[in-house]
Amino acid sequence: MRKFSIFLFILNTILLSACSGQTDNITYAMIVVVHNKEYNGTETVIDERIKMGEMIGEIEKETPVDVMPENNQSNSFEAGSKIYSVQGTDKYIIVIDKDDEEHLLERAPSDE
Repeated sequence: MRKFSIFLFILNTILLSACSGQTDNITYAMIVVVHNKEYNGTETVIDERIKMGEMIGEIEKETPVDVMPENNQSNSFEAGSKIYSVQGTDKYIIVIDKDDEEHLLERAPSDE
C-alpha cells in the first residue's frame, strides 16, 4: 500500500507540473476595430509604396488582450492612438501609437 501511495504522489506531481505551464505560451493578435471592420497586426513593413492617407479615427478604449474590441477600440493600443487610412486601398490601416510609432494593420479576411 505504501508503494502505491508513493506512486500516486509522484504521478500527481508530474501531472500538476505539466498542466501548470500551459498558459505561458498564449499569444494574442493585435486587433483594432474601426468603422466596424477588424484589422490585425501584420509583418508587412511600411515602405515607400505604402502611403499614409487621412485620419479616420482614434482609439477610444484599450480592451484587455483576451477581449475582442468593439468599434474604435483595440486590445493593443492605448486610447488616443490615431488611426489613418492607407492611400489607394482599404485593406490596410496605420495606427500611430502614443510613442509616435507607426503600425501597419491588415483587414481581417472575414471582413473583406
